[in-house]
Amino acid sequence: MGTSYRVTTYCPDARGLGKAAFDALLTQVNAEMSNYLDESELSRLNRAPIGEWYPISVELLQLLALAQQLAAESQGALDVTVGPLMRLWGFGPNAPAPSAAPAETTVAAALERTGMRHLALRAEPPAARRLAPIELDLSAIAKGHGVDRLAAVLEAAGCTNYLVDIGGELRARGRSARGDLWRVGVEIPEPGSFGQIARIVELDGMALATSGDYRNFVALPDDVPGRQNWSHTLDPRSGEPVSHSLASVTVAAPTAALADGWATALNVMGPDEGLALAQARGLAALLLVRTAQGFEERYTEAFKPLLVDPSP
Repeated sequence: MGTSYRVTTYCPDARGLGKAAFDALLTQVNAEMSNYLDESELSRLNRAPIGEWYPISVELLQLLALAQQLAAESQGALDVTVGPLMRLWGFGPNAPAPSAAPAETTVAAALERTGMRHLALRAEPPAARRLAPIELDLSAIAKGHGVDRLAAVLEAAGCTNYLVDIGGELRARGRSARGDLWRVGVEIPEPGSFGQIARIVELDGMALATSGDYRNFVALPDDVPGRQNWSHTLDPRSGEPVSHSLASVTVAAPTAALADGWATALNVMGPDEGLALAQARGLAALLLVRTAQGFEERYTEAFKPLLVDPSP
């Protein structure tokens, strides 16, 4: 997944847990969901003949079904068919480094090759069918899915006190070794402030995911006309990188895949549209918005109980 992971547990009676088992599980998730591996299940699906049912695992089917659900509920702000657009803007596997922003006609052509309407799923037997030459990219939810898979292994082993972290996507249950709730920090979304905390959150039986534009972006030389940099977060509705003032979105949800997907969707939508939808759907969301004075904090009513007062 191009990142690191950490599993912290307080489970004295659990058996069969360890780094080797965790590594093997995440290797399996990669083999199913990665579009960086030519022979992953997802990559093979992306090469499957158009219009034909292609057998897939239950795990991949369930994640694609979740992606369809989130696409509908977010009004298209989350769309896992954005592979051609990601490559066009310089992101994803084997994407060439752009020398300038793509032309509007080129973006329009890539948009014709995207859209969840071009993907059909079948439960029995598990299969997917591409109805057009779409390219699936699960980067917005696969890391969260990996967190959920690790959590499931821990619980199957009898461990009910754990914190799982894959590249900043988290899931926690129970208590730490100190006997209190798990506390995690929401990072200040500024490239020069990595590791500095904006807010502290307490989790129990919840997952947390953050999406932002401050870690992954393309920067062009100063002598190139037009926009000089752009976020890796693309708006599937316009085909262009987001350019609003929302710096990061943190979402808490029952599963990390759900939190991961909603964080991406709200980040695409921006500070006003995203906050309004989060409130309407009862999502627990924290938005950090850039202003001339720094960052403005906005959060939904559902997120408020998770916040730890930063004062002594």
